[in-house]
Amino acid sequence: MTASDQTVRREAIDPSRSFCVSAPAGSGKTELLTQRLLALLARVDRPEQVLAITFTRKAASEMALRVIEKLDQAREAIPVTAEHERQTRELALAVIEHAARKKWRLDDTTLNIRTIDSFCHELTRQMPILSGTGGLVEPVDNALPLYEEAVRQFLAQAGDGAAGERILQLLRHFDNRWSRASELLVALLGRRGDWADVVNQHHDPETAEAVLAETIGGLSSERLGDALQRLDAHLGALMPAINQARAHLGKDPLSISESPESLPDWQVVIGMLLTTQSEWRKPGGVNAKLGFTPKSDHKIQFASILETLADDPALLEALVEVKQLPATTHGGEAWDLIVLLSSLLPVLQAHLLLVFQRSGQVDHTHVALAAIQALGTDEMPTPLAQRLDYQIEHILIDEFQDTSSSQAQLLERLMRGWPEHNATGAAPRTLFIVGDAMQSIYGFRYADVALFLRARKGQFAGVALESVTLTQNFRSRPEVVAWVNEALAEIMGAEDAPHYGRVRHVKADSLPGYEPSAHSGVHITLFEDEDGRGEAQFIAEQAADIIARECDASIAILVRARSHANEVATALEHAGIAFSGDAIQSLIEQPIINDLLALCRYLVNPADTIAAVSLLRGPWCGVTLPTLAELLTAHPERPLNLMHALGHMPALTNDEAQRLEQIFAVLQWAEWKRDRLSLSIWVEQIWLRLGGALSTRSQDLRCVEAFLASLRKAEQLGLGLNLDWLERDIATSGLESPDTDHAVKIMTLHKAKGLEFDYVFMPHLQKRARALQRELIRWHWHQDDDGRRLLIAANDDDKQSRTLYNYLNWLQKNKDQEELKRLLYVGVTRAKVAAYLTASINLGDEEGLPEGVSGSLLRLLMSTEVASSRVTIQSTVDQPFRKDPSANGLERQSSRYRLTLDAQKEMQSLAREGAEQAHITATTTVNTPAPLSLAADNRVERIIGVVAHRALELAASEESLLSAQDPQVQTWIDHNLSHYALAPQSAEQAKARVSKLLEHALTCETGRWILGAQIDAQSELAISRVEAGEVKNYVVDRTFLDEREGVRWVIDYKTSEPMAGETVADFEARECDAYREQLKNYVELIGGIKWEVEAPIKAALYFPAIQHLSVYE
Repeated sequence: MTASDQTVRREAIDPSRSFCVSAPAGSGKTELLTQRLLALLARVDRPEQVLAITFTRKAASEMALRVIEKLDQAREAIPVTAEHERQTRELALAVIEHAARKKWRLDDTTLNIRTIDSFCHELTRQMPILSGTGGLVEPVDNALPLYEEAVRQFLAQAGDGAAGERILQLLRHFDNRWSRASELLVALLGRRGDWADVVNQHHDPETAEAVLAETIGGLSSERLGDALQRLDAHLGALMPAINQARAHLGKDPLSISESPESLPDWQVVIGMLLTTQSEWRKPGGVNAKLGFTPKSDHKIQFASILETLADDPALLEALVEVKQLPATTHGGEAWDLIVLLSSLLPVLQAHLLLVFQRSGQVDHTHVALAAIQALGTDEMPTPLAQRLDYQIEHILIDEFQDTSSSQAQLLERLMRGWPEHNATGAAPRTLFIVGDAMQSIYGFRYADVALFLRARKGQFAGVALESVTLTQNFRSRPEVVAWVNEALAEIMGAEDAPHYGRVRHVKADSLPGYEPSAHSGVHITLFEDEDGRGEAQFIAEQAADIIARECDASIAILVRARSHANEVATALEHAGIAFSGDAIQSLIEQPIINDLLALCRYLVNPADTIAAVSLLRGPWCGVTLPTLAELLTAHPERPLNLMHALGHMPALTNDEAQRLEQIFAVLQWAEWKRDRLSLSIWVEQIWLRLGGALSTRSQDLRCVEAFLASLRKAEQLGLGLNLDWLERDIATSGLESPDTDHAVKIMTLHKAKGLEFDYVFMPHLQKRARALQRELIRWHWHQDDDGRRLLIAANDDDKQSRTLYNYLNWLQKNKDQEELKRLLYVGVTRAKVAAYLTASINLGDEEGLPEGVSGSLLRLLMSTEVASSRVTIQSTVDQPFRKDPSANGLERQSSRYRLTLDAQKEMQSLAREGAEQAHITATTTVNTPAPLSLAADNRVERIIGVVAHRALELAASEESLLSAQDPQVQTWIDHNLSHYALAPQSAEQAKARVSKLLEHALTCETGRWILGAQIDAQSELAISRVEAGEVKNYVVDRTFLDEREGVRWVIDYKTSEPMAGETVADFEARECDAYREQLKNYVELIGGIKWEVEAPIKAALYFPAIQHLSVYE
């Protein structure tokens, strides 16, 4: 440990001073927090006067256990040797002595260590009426179903009264696209912690608009002042040169200042300095069009200044932001929309409150807002707030970089009056903030890193803070620390920029004494292999080498998204390497869960033939297909009365008869016990009596427990066996990884935060996250001398003007990019020995290294000299293990294991097809003018069309277009066909036909052009409109903008092909006549959408079977 780092740690435990501690990865902040907590406990009258707040239950539990452990070790006089251990021992002994004098009982129940959510929940229970919760609520981690229900009720109010008319007005803004409106309103409910208290002010539009205009003016002055300061040394020569050029063009001179009034002049100046791509203007661009005549003195002077300015990236950044500053602040459609939303959002919140009350559940945002309300205002604090002011004298906050605005508001209310108290000279109340801005990666959970950055400047809630930084890295080897210092310093920069979340890099010091190792450090490898197989095999081989070399080594594979783990998991399995992890554990995809859902479907509706057959074919019964066929033939009535059929069985073999008699007895018992047992016990007992536990692998029993937990939750909510709710709850529930000794863990980068491993792999760095959506509302907290103010704007679909919404959208893009940098930092710093960064790329004819797509971690890496200069490129290697993915009748899928395709085909028997007769009813979805037939051949053709459309949609959704031979294509086809109970022969026919269609589309230049389009590209775009008083729903197969031709295309896929003896021309004419009106409708619908780029629309039919595009004229 360096001397400076030791000094910082000693000072930081001074219980009379308040600190903001920056604790980078591996810096040992846990020990420091423990020491600080012990130091504070030794000077208070009661242990609850020290409040320690964390953001996860695990962190709170670990902190409490750590403190108790140190106290127990001190009581038992367990020897310690290290300097920091001796210091902790002294502090622990002081607490033990102090507790004895005060007659405390010191254990984990008396320590006031809480998560922020549990603390808020406790406050609402103490003030149930004032908080508005009633005190009898249960916060849930996944509140999406509650939001969706509230939005449904809200939209159902459309047209009903004054509020209903305003809802109709809002829907008109979305061109009556209810699904889009619903999606954005659901997202708004999740973020209401930021806007709930502020948006209501717009009931007084004039005052609200004045406040907003004042805030925008303050923001503009601040940003203009920053740019002016950076330009200051050059203004004396720059402005005369610019004004001379303008004089040559007969234009008025410009004057720039900090005043927002000068913003138009700033825009002109920036337009002369920068290109439209926001890059410094090259000498060739300094021309007569700008007023710079050839060889003139002012041109030479301007070009010289430009050359100097081009070396200042911070200035470029400041000028680019000035370009984005909003030009107007008053009135307009966007402001009218904000006022409209302000009057509707309280109505939406009221619907949400009703949903909360009926369900007995709330989200964590509601609890946080209720807790703030329970503390009262600064002018009128509640009795609870006054009691807490007496009870709490010291606060410690861990992981402060993850704090949201609403959580910060709660903390500020807890500490109101502290500055005045400390000014009296009494024993000071202290605040101890610990965090690492470089690890702030939870923006999607509304964490605001700017709060930590401003606290680091010396103050929070009026309490003065001393800012200190820990620099010693106790985790990683010197090679890893050195790489992070070089690469991340280049990526992150040396300056904080709180307003868009930029965090400067903090250099770390590594521990001395390590022997050099060829394996340690950060290794970057790119594979000329777009599908990721070579990359996956490389990771599996490296993991196998590590395990063989270091049997106790811990290995983590960290991915940005769960889907990125599929190829790696397959390669590990083939290599015989055991692994586990949340990244590949989706509860709803587990076969045992599907078996349990099938059982519940039958219990809910015994007339459900499919559920009955599924029950018989489940692992607990598993009757053979011939037996099933005999049973169904003997009882042809539909729906199948399973109990009657089992009671009147045909003559069967002894073994099969016993299986069916057993299930008959269990179902009789189930009916007898219906409503006599609790729901979860009833289902569990049925499952056990069926032999479910005997037919389930031990590692899947935790899936069963998770399923039963959902049943218990449904019972507590009074929902009973509600299958829709049950499936939704399971789909949104995580499956916790078991505690195993597996050397390899697979998890997301976000899950890995706070953990450490000997070796870390980060695959698929070429992948990017979902593009930023233009949400209904954008907001940003702006800090000025008077505090934090909210900038808020609505999306008026104007993507070109310099509106407030577009500025806030630009700001959000910057915040997301900065968080991406921090995600890279978090991933690499999990490694103790080595980190392997890999990506699969297509070099093509490009020279040099690939840049990587925007929004990818590869793009960040390739932007640095230290990373790009140490890259290894490997060519594709053969992957023999991919040729036969089956092993012992099981096939590896994206989750765990499922039956092989051959086994699936066996299950899709003629008997089951007979039990599921097609029943097609008319719907309002318009996709073909042809009349429907109920013939079996037509059903298979229809399934082929549906599955082909779905597979084409999936192909178009890939970031890079797959080849026709990619196994993923066949996986799509198999998975989608498995939803239909086809006879084996029909299933084979459908699979072969869909495979051929996909092969034609992916090997055809026209098909790849359609599927690979990126600009404004949409697949299966659902559009609704009212026709003759009826809502009609349309689905457009594919639409996109061809930028080269300047045409917006509407493509309808058709799986048909010419009849025997029919020419292509005759076939094309026949099909075009049949679908002419449909294409005309599609053109009208697409033309009615507000697109960013206006372009003429063309429609066409695409026939993958003959690789032909027929353009509608």
